[in-house]
Amino acid sequence: MSEPTDDRSAEGASPVPEGPVGPAQAPAPPPGGYLPPQAWGGWPVPPNNNLGWAIGGLLVCWPFGIPSLIKATQVTTLWAQGRFGEAQAAASEAKKWGKIGIIVGACLWGLYLVLMVVYFVFLAGLVGGAITSGQP
Repeated sequence: MSEPTDDRSAEGASPVPEGPVGPAQAPAPPPGGYLPPQAWGGWPVPPNNNLGWAIGGLLVCWPFGIPSLIKATQVTTLWAQGRFGEAQAAASEAKKWGKIGIIVGACLWGLYLVLMVVYFVFLAGLVGGAITSGQP
């Protein structure tokens, strides 16, 4: 008696299983221009651009907020160009100028508030003194 034969082995079937459109293939590598994966298996993550500090500095004290905003918008572009050190430096500068803008702006607004209170207290004293003395 002869053993039953498998039709695929007789036809020279490939070791790769057939898919709906042909043999299954390994995924192709990404096209050129991409950064290689890091040793831990992930892609590098860009630093925080500190855009929140920049917007806060711009709203509170615009002379310090403008350089912060410029540096914050450069972070992603520099990172995409592969200039990682410059991107990190731009993020640090954006945070620095944003904090300076918020601190200086808060101090100036606080000083303005104190001066307005002093002004109105002084004005109320003048008006109150003029009313009680009867002089216009």
